[in-house]
Amino acid sequence: MELLVAMDDSPLGRKSLEYALELFADARVTVVHVAYPELDMLPSDAEEVYGADPTELDGIGDETARRVFDTIRDVADDRPVAVTYLLGEADRRLVEYVREEGFDHVVMGTHGREGLSRLLLGSVAEAVVRQTDVPTTLVK
Repeated sequence: MELLVAMDDSPLGRKSLEYALELFADARVTVVHVAYPELDMLPSDAEEVYGADPTELDGIGDETARRVFDTIRDVADDRPVAVTYLLGEADRRLVEYVREEGFDHVVMGTHGREGLSRLLLGSVAEAVVRQTDVPTTLVK
């Protein structure tokens, strides 16, 4: 089984990888981190997710990726895990990557926003679920 784990620099990202490695112990795992290369591409909830004012996030991509890779190394604990780093808007890039690479399953975190908040902010998890035919496990 080819498993994609979408991972950001949040506790949910770590939890998603831990869950995937435990539940799908025999799968070939690819962890994907999507970085925003430009400040104007940051999500509207950047302050909440990254813990910084969006105007102070110049260069956050490299710093965030480094933390994500450190977390992957810590959680994977010498298990064979491929890591892919993509640039762009997370929802679009993940949907494209899932389609292009033919994964059998996706595991990713979701903040579980509802109502107006979900409509205004959008949801990376929702995009993957709705725009791919791949079974997806959402971790909260």
